[in-house]
Amino acid sequence: MTRLTNRLEAWTLTILGLAAGILLPHPTTTALWTAAARAFERAGDVGMVARLTSGTKFGSRIRAGLRGDMLSHLRFA
Repeated sequence: MTRLTNRLEAWTLTILGLAAGILLPHPTTTALWTAAARAFERAGDVGMVARLTSGTKFGSRIRAGLRGDMLSHLRFA
């Protein structure tokens, strides 16, 4: 059940990140996608983590967020 909850949370954050990308600046999008990557990690879905962190534009920022290097003032725990 926990894996399912984490996966649902991760997909919700991913979709929110996509929607936020239309209206909000990239730090918000990056923070949402970093939180999604963490939730995918908790769910054991390393493939989705790899997809999120391999992006040309945001991948390096998401990897930095996963390491704890803050590139913006936003952080979702």
